[in-house]
Parts: sequence; structure tokens; C-alpha cells
Amino acid sequence: MALLRSIVDKADPDPGTKVHITGDPATVADLTTAVDEASKTIHAVSIGLLVLILVLIYRRLVTVLIPLATIGVALVCTRGVLSILGESGLALSSYTSAFVMAIVLGAGTDYSVFLLSRFRDEYRDSGNVTTAIDTATTRIGSALVASAATVILGACTLIAANLGIFSTTGPGMAIAVAVSLAANLTLTPVLISWAGHRIGPAPAIHPESTWSRVGTLVATRPGRVLAGSVLFLAALAAFLPTMTLSFDTRAAQPSTTPSNVGNAALSKHFAPNETLPDYILVTSKRDMRNPKDLASINTLSNAVAKVPGVSSVRSITQPAGKPLREAQISHQLGTLAKELNEADRKLTKAQPGLDQLSDGATELDRGTKQLADGSAQAVSGADQFVTGLTELKAGLGTAADKTDTAASGAAQLADGANQLATGLQGAHDKAAQGVQGLRSIQQALAADPLCGIDPICNKARKGLKQIVDAQEDQLLGGLQDAATAAKRIGSGQSDLADGLRKLHEGLVRAEKGSGELADGQKVFRDKLAQLAAGSEQLADGTSAISPGITQLATETSQLTDGLDEAGTYLTDVRDEANTVDAGGFYLPVSALKDEDLALARKTFLSSDGRVARIQISGKTDPLSVDGVNRYAATHDAAKQAIRGTTLEDTDILATGAGGLGADLQEYLDHDTRYVVGLVLAIVLLILIITLRSLVAPIYLLASVILSCAAALGLTTLFWQHLIGQNIEFNVPVIAFVLLVAVGADYNILLMSRMREGGLNLSRRDVADAVTATGPVITSAGIIFASAFVALIGSSVHGLAQTGFAVAVGLLLDTFVVRTLVVPSCAALLGDRNWWPSKPPVDEPTPQTVDGSS
Repeated sequence: MALLRSIVDKADPDPGTKVHITGDPATVADLTTAVDEASKTIHAVSIGLLVLILVLIYRRLVTVLIPLATIGVALVCTRGVLSILGESGLALSSYTSAFVMAIVLGAGTDYSVFLLSRFRDEYRDSGNVTTAIDTATTRIGSALVASAATVILGACTLIAANLGIFSTTGPGMAIAVAVSLAANLTLTPVLISWAGHRIGPAPAIHPESTWSRVGTLVATRPGRVLAGSVLFLAALAAFLPTMTLSFDTRAAQPSTTPSNVGNAALSKHFAPNETLPDYILVTSKRDMRNPKDLASINTLSNAVAKVPGVSSVRSITQPAGKPLREAQISHQLGTLAKELNEADRKLTKAQPGLDQLSDGATELDRGTKQLADGSAQAVSGADQFVTGLTELKAGLGTAADKTDTAASGAAQLADGANQLATGLQGAHDKAAQGVQGLRSIQQALAADPLCGIDPICNKARKGLKQIVDAQEDQLLGGLQDAATAAKRIGSGQSDLADGLRKLHEGLVRAEKGSGELADGQKVFRDKLAQLAAGSEQLADGTSAISPGITQLATETSQLTDGLDEAGTYLTDVRDEANTVDAGGFYLPVSALKDEDLALARKTFLSSDGRVARIQISGKTDPLSVDGVNRYAATHDAAKQAIRGTTLEDTDILATGAGGLGADLQEYLDHDTRYVVGLVLAIVLLILIITLRSLVAPIYLLASVILSCAAALGLTTLFWQHLIGQNIEFNVPVIAFVLLVAVGADYNILLMSRMREGGLNLSRRDVADAVTATGPVITSAGIIFASAFVALIGSSVHGLAQTGFAVAVGLLLDTFVVRTLVVPSCAALLGDRNWWPSKPPVDEPTPQTVDGSS
């Protein structure tokens, strides 16, 4: 992160352009930096407060220097031990330095104050420094060990916690207390011995002193004092259930850190739900790129979108936050309805044409019948024409032969020529009429569209055209030439020999043409016969077509009505199905190959199709309490949504910013139950062993729990309800461990002082214990609290809130629990405090507060 920021710092952006680095790594890095910077201030403030309080308590420089020297050595040794263990692999958190400093200053000074106070008491009574040191160390040493053990073992319970903030903080706290205890049991007695009489004895206890009056009040009215104290603590503890935990590491540090400045820039331009989404992962053993699984993913997406607080859901089926319109059944039904309506419109528009087609089919049937009749007549005429042509050919052959003998006489030539010319002209005219008839038939066939469709008729038409062309070119031409030549011969206008030659040639041509015409006419006759047969079949077919087309027109009309009804129905279905609840969705596999879905395919589906990712954006910050609750709700909704679908056998996993808070909440719940239960068990066991009793440890532990609850309730009232900051998730557990453990320390010191007088515990003994221990326990509580007061000024919210909770808890424990609650309970129970232990028979009878038996 430092390298990345150095690169950005060296960059030269355009004027007006700002570059920020943010995100989880940057946030964690800035939090560590903020804690380190806060630790420097905390150390200075803590030491200053400590010196001030010691001066106010002892007012002698040598006495003040003894605890300062002890904690100085303890602090150096603690840091050395932690450094060695850290290099050996012991994990330590960023909070360790701040907490270690506070604990060494608080616990280390407390232990020194306990020893100094007991030494001064013994020195006042014995007047001998050595005796006072031995007695103080012997009597207070076991209490200090028991007190330190509660803190050490309580901190050690954090080591096995799941959350790293606890498991990495616990070892440092335990080591700090252990080193502080060792320093006080070894170094402090030496320093006291060296200072000797310069420390001075403790002042005599005056009956009218403040603590004497407090002890008398507690001993004479224990019930009222206990009730009032418990009610006061319970009133503060009542705010504890309203505590709201924060899992947002961004809010745990100042808003001026670089990562939070970047977050502010993001929030200014982007919604928090866009930059920190949650995700649901659907993992399957098969490829989910099929219509059924995609429809199930769409169902899951829709179910998650209904969760309160969710603003948008994006997946392969709705990459833009809304379901693909083209894949919705409602849209597909609408498209089908539109196409059916369009088909209905076109069919309706075409209905008149179908009616015309029906009428045309009827006319076609009539025409084909006429064609069949005409074709039969044409076949009969063609037969007659073929016979005539045969006779014509024979006659032309005879005429040609006679022209050879025409030279036999000139006299007969003219008459024969004139007769021949007349005959030829007649033949020409008759042939012309025949040809003209054929031409008419040929033109009729050429104009008939059905003949062009029928291949037989088409061939016949082409053959007839060839025949007609041949008649016009050869037959008629030859007859006309022969007739002209005969006339010439008859009129004498030309030379006889030339006329006979031309006549002969014309006859030959006419004979040849008539032969070809006869052959062609025979082909034409055959084709006409085929045409006649085809015409009859065509007539039969058109007779069948006409009713069919009529029926088609009728059924088409019915079809248009049906299409109109179907289109209207599908439109209604589309309107009803166009909702998320309808669930209609169909996305074919081929659609995933569309380029428009390329980015969505890579974003929301794995390359093998076995993992689908669903992105969830909320209406509020995902790291807030609402975000954490929304994450859990969406996860549950996803699990419920796949029941009964093709994805029922898949695994549903959830992650994201909200998931981080949810997981932290889950681990925190586990760690809280584990730590609280174990710490209470350890403290109770130590109290039982130290006091050798079962009754006193129970109410002592109850008082510690009530005190801790009151401190956390007051912390909630101040920070959450007055300041407006949610409580950092790690504060309650750490505060609980410290308050319960340190509270047990003060319990042990007070109850040990009561037990020094024996098992017969009178209310006078209780009052004397309060009077004797009041100043020292109060001083110790203030000193320990001052070490944590310095944390309150930290810019890191977690440190500030922890410092407030521990400081307030220690002050409540000092001035309320240890001063009022515990002595009141002890006064009410008397000798029963030490049950099952019983006082010896020869012990003196307990006295009342006024000294009577």
C-alpha cells in the first residue's frame, strides 16, 4: 500500500484532478497507522496523568518514584518479551501496543500502590522497615498473585477466540500483567527497602475520616445501601440491550485518513450499494447453461430482489438489474400475439382475393371444358385435313407427270395450261383457306395461357406453327407460282419452254411441300389428340379445384376469426404475466452466445457454467447494521427460492461487504459466549480458592457482572445515544475481560482484609476493612482508570470507546461496587460469607459497629 501511494504521490495529475486510494487494504493500513499515531499520544497522556495522581496521593518524590521505576522496568521488559515472541511467530494486533501500555501503567502501578500502602500501614504499627517489608510482602503477595491471575487467565481466554482482534490482543495483555506482577514482587520490595523511612508511615485512622464514615454507613444500614447501589447500577445497565455494534472498519478511524477521504469521494459520486455489493454464489456439479437452470437462476434473482432494503439484483438473467425483456414469457407471448394479429390482418385483407380466386376457379373449370370440346373438334378437322393433303399430293404428282408430256402438242398446251392455271389457282385458294384455318388455331393456342402451362399443348402449338410457316412459304408459294406460270403459258406472254420448266419446278415444290405438310399435319393431329386427352384431364382437375378453393375461402375466413381470438387471448396473458411473480422466463442456450451478453456471461457465469454469481445492491450502507441484516435475509431468501427447482441440489454461498459484518457477528457471538463463560468460571474458581468459600465468591462475581453491565450501558448511552456513534464490535468483550478481572482484583483485596480477622465476621470488621482498604483501593482504581482515560482522546473509535468503558467501569467498581455493594452483602451475611468454613469455637464473639458484643 505504501508503494502504491508513493507512485500516486509522484504522479502529476491535471489541475483539478484528485487521485485517491481506498478499499479494504487501504482502510486496514490507515487503521494501523491511526492506532500507532494514537498510541504515542496515549502514552504521553497516560504517564502525565499517572504522575499527577501519584503526587496527589503521596506528596513525596521518593514514594512517587518507586511505582514509576517499577512500571518503567515492567514496560521495557514487556515490550522486549513481546518483540521476541512476535519475531518467533506470535500474532499481535495493532491494538496491542495501546492496551499493553494502559495495562502496564494501570496494573503495574496498582500493584506498587498495594505494596506501598501495606508497607506504610505495617511501618506505622511496627516502626521497623524490615519487619514492615516482610509483613507487607507476605500478606499482600498472595492477594496480588491471585489478583494478577484473574487478569492473566482472563486475557488468555481471548487466545482461543475465532476473531483475530481478540486472539492477537489477549497474549499481549496477559504478558503485560505477568511482567508487571513479577516486577512488583521483585523490584518494588527492593526499592521500598532502599527508600526505607523516607517513604514514611501511613497516617493514623481517624474515626471521623471519610472512609470511616462510609464503613460505618455500610455496616449499620447494609440493606438500604445495597438496594440503592444495585438500583443505580441496574439503571445504567438498562441501556446495554440498546447497544448497536458496528463492524465498519472505515468508521473506526478518523474521517481524515486517506482511505476515508477516498471513501467520501466515492460516496459523493456513487451510491454505497454500488461500490460495496453483496454476492450470492450458486455452485453446481453440472453446467447450468441450459434453459431450465437459467430460469431457476431468474427465480432466485427475483426472490432476492423482494427482500426489504434490496435496490437491485444483477445476474446472468438480468445483467442490468431487471429481467431480460426478450427472455420473459410475457414478452414472447406478446410478440406471438402481435404476429398472430398481423397474420389475421393479412388474411382478412386477402379474403376478397380468395373470393375472386374461387370465382376464377369456376370460370377456369368452364373454360377447360370448352377447351376439351374444341380440342376434340380440332382433332376431327385435322384428320380431314390430312386426307385432303394426301389427295393434293397425289394430284400434284400427277400434274408434275403431265407436264412432261405437255410438250406433245402446242394446241393442247394452251387449253391445258389455262385449265391447269384455273385448277392450280383453285387449289391455291383452298390451300390458303386451310392454312388460314391452321393459322387461326395456332394463334388461339398461342394466346391461351393454359396451353403455355401444359407441356403437350405447348409442343403442339410449336409444331402447328412450323406447319403453318411451311404452308405459307412452300405450298402456297408453289401453287401461286404454278398458277402464274400456267396463265403465262395460256396467254402466250412467255416462252413455252420456260413456262413448262417453271411449271414443272413449281409442281415439284408443291408436291414436296404438300408431303411435308401432310407429315406435319399428322404430327399435329397426334398432338391435338394428346391435347384433347390432357384437356379432358385438366377439365376434371379444375372441376375438383373449384370446390376446394371455395372451401379454402370459407375456412380462411374462419381462420381469421380464430387468429383474432388467439391474438386477443395472448395479449391478455402477456399483460397478466408481465410481473415478477408470474415467473415466466425462457432463455435459450444460443442467446448466451449473443455479443450483447458477452460481458454479462463473463461477469455472472464461470467459464464452465458451474458457478453463477448474483450481485446484490442495497438501499443502505452494506457495512451498517441494516446492511448486515439484509445480507442474512438475502442469503435465506436464496436458499428458500431454489427449493423445488432444478437448482435444489446446488450449494448457495454468500459473500460481500455485508457478509463480512454478518460473519463477524456470527464469530463475535461465538467468542462472546466462549470468553464470557470461561472468564466467569476462572474468576469464580480463583475467588473460591483464594477465599476458601462458596458463598462470598457468588455475590462477588454477581457484583462484577452488574458493574460491567452498568459500565457498558453507560458507554452505550454516551457514545451511541449522545454522540451518535455505534459501538465497535470488539469493545464489549475486551472491556468485559478487563473489568471482570480487575474487579475481581479489588474484591480479593477487600475480602482478604476482612478474612485476616478470622472466620467470625462482624459488621465492625466490615467497617474496619472498608476504612482500611478504602483509600488504597480507591487510589488504585483511579490510577488504573486514568491509564484508560488517555485512550478516550484517541481518534480511533475502538480505542476511545474501550478506554471509556474500562475507565467508567473501574470508577463504578471503585466507588460503588467495592465501596458499597460488596461490603453491604458481607455485612448482611456475616459469618456465612465463609461457608462452608466455620469459625473455631474459641474465636471471640463478633462485635457490632458500636463495639458491643
